[in-house]
Amino acid sequence: MRTSAKRNPGTKSLRQLAILLAAVMALASVPPLTAQAADPAGNVGPRANTYDDPVGGIYVSPTGNDVTATGSIDRPYRHINAALAAASPGSTIILRGGDYFEGADTEVRVRRPNITIKSAKGEWARIDLPFASEAADPYGDNGNSTVRFDPEASGGKLQAIEVSGGFYAVCIDTKWRWGGIDDDVAASNITIEDCVLRDSRRDVVKVKPNCDNITIRYNEIYNSGRGWVGAGTPANGEDNAECIDNVNGDNMVVQNNYIHDSRGNGIYAKGGATDALIENNIIEHILGAGVMVGFDTSPDFFDLAVNPEWYENIRGVVRNNLIMDIGWEGIGLYGSKDAQIYNNTLVNVNNGSFHSAIYFGLTYQDWDPGAGRPASVNPSIHHNIVCQPSAFNRQMLEIRYSGDLGGMPALSGRPAMHDNCYYIDGKNAAFTDNRPGSPLSNAGLAAWQAHIGGDSGSLGVNPALGADYMPTNPQCAGMGLLYPLIFGSGAVSVAPAITSAAGTTVVSGTGGTFQVTATGTAPITYSLTGTVPAGVSINSASGLITIAPAVAAGPYSFTVNATNGTLPNASQAFTLTVSAAPDAPVAPTITSGNSYACTAGTGGSFALTATGTPPISWSLSGSVPAGVAVSGGTLNVASTVAAGTYSFTVHAANGTAPNATQAFTLTVNAGGGTTTPAKGIFGTNARYTAWWCYLLFFFCFGFLWMWF
Repeated sequence: MRTSAKRNPGTKSLRQLAILLAAVMALASVPPLTAQAADPAGNVGPRANTYDDPVGGIYVSPTGNDVTATGSIDRPYRHINAALAAASPGSTIILRGGDYFEGADTEVRVRRPNITIKSAKGEWARIDLPFASEAADPYGDNGNSTVRFDPEASGGKLQAIEVSGGFYAVCIDTKWRWGGIDDDVAASNITIEDCVLRDSRRDVVKVKPNCDNITIRYNEIYNSGRGWVGAGTPANGEDNAECIDNVNGDNMVVQNNYIHDSRGNGIYAKGGATDALIENNIIEHILGAGVMVGFDTSPDFFDLAVNPEWYENIRGVVRNNLIMDIGWEGIGLYGSKDAQIYNNTLVNVNNGSFHSAIYFGLTYQDWDPGAGRPASVNPSIHHNIVCQPSAFNRQMLEIRYSGDLGGMPALSGRPAMHDNCYYIDGKNAAFTDNRPGSPLSNAGLAAWQAHIGGDSGSLGVNPALGADYMPTNPQCAGMGLLYPLIFGSGAVSVAPAITSAAGTTVVSGTGGTFQVTATGTAPITYSLTGTVPAGVSINSASGLITIAPAVAAGPYSFTVNATNGTLPNASQAFTLTVSAAPDAPVAPTITSGNSYACTAGTGGSFALTATGTPPISWSLSGSVPAGVAVSGGTLNVASTVAAGTYSFTVHAANGTAPNATQAFTLTVNAGGGTTTPAKGIFGTNARYTAWWCYLLFFFCFGFLWMWF
């Protein structure tokens, strides 16, 4: 991902949603939610398949026939790609329950925008693509993904489907630098929800550069890196095989997933990833790190136009995750800027004595001499719980430093930390800062707090986690998970979605109403937030907005919200336009003259004028000659109107009584005849006579000169 806005700002769209639970707001320093809100019931993993099958959907079945298919439920296609070839942008591909295999090394390839692929309601479809092992293909040159969204396939969805195998199980693709810096088309606005994604050769979900606004929620994602099994490499977390691998894709949301059993890392967002939100996930049995906020990316994938400092991650948020049984760090920060890490519970992490529970690592960026390799800056870490068994590494937090490349610190300045709980059974928690300017080695909590001048309110006590991993020690109230995370609960309540228009117009002095409507499980509660003008209110139960007559003219922008206890809550940017009250109506009075004269054969026009409000409409009555008409406020007389005097009536009306009338006289004068040139003494045009006179003069003058 890129570290800030994309090269094409039109594809970027930054979203923020301030709807955190009241219980969370009671905890100090908890920032507002962004993107979509998490499920307050803590449901994790795929929900029941209750997605309706839309009318006009294209059906596919393991018993279908591509030759005779029409795409109807009675005549389905056999192969998904055949249905995709028949689809147009916006189509839904509906898979009947069963297994799908498109052919040897043949991926399901989505090439058009806004295509949804889903299991039929109440059914379950499985798509599989076998892959070559790393031993057979050690350089990764061969192998397609099971499902691929082409760069032009923005707006696509996968819903309630099982996808397995492939080099990547799901690949969201890009044209990053295919045609140079100005050809960065990428699939964006992709949603993957209520799916099972598993057993890929490398990464399970691959998000490539410039693929923005990817939402991955309510899925089970596991068994990445299966191609490494039996390839002779140690299972130590160093394999390139993540459950979710995002390189320079902004605004990614990873929410309410059960992510487990990875040969590499659980999740990372690196290469300039901006505004990634990772929340409400259970992440466990990972050989590498649980969550990486940044990591180590090759220079080719950075967009230096928006990220000139080479940050690996900007404004990443990791919150309310349960991270367990992790080989490396539970949460790592690498070249990150403004990361927020809070209300996570880390249990049995760093079990291989590699790094620490929360770790600040280095990014080398291929040792490229021009790369930035920035240290992490301005992290906020609070209300987390780390709970470790006695046999594990007691390092709770470590800041790395290396003398490579002239000296590389993993963190610049001090971290902003408070109200965390650090516990290791039978031992004291340890903290290490390897930076030469402020060394600290295996120090206790008090020394750490003094060292950074922070982490106030943090404790080194047993949180006494219950079976749901919630702390029962009252000293740790508000730390760790905000509510239990439950896998496989199958939530059935439908979150609200606002369906009414995003604005309305009323007249000042009159006021009005507007009905907000929303779908979702009842009851729905409505509210307004933002800069709501005085005199504007909403009925919380019915959604009726009332605008008082006293509201002044002007445009007003605020937010309409709909909630029903099932997240995400719905919000809509709303524009209220209050128009100025119109002037009081005034009956028309004709102010233009009552006569007009013109010449036959020429015609003419005459401007009619009148006072009055609203605008005037003109008409004529009486003995109006042919060729005379009124258009707008102009009386037009055609050249064909014969000479004479005409009398008729001009009318002015504007809907306000009384209308105005005026007796009008039109005089059309006769035109002059054809002008005959004056004749001279020679019976021709006068100018020819003049020429004859000149010639006669010179003739006489010459005669006299010769005579005398």
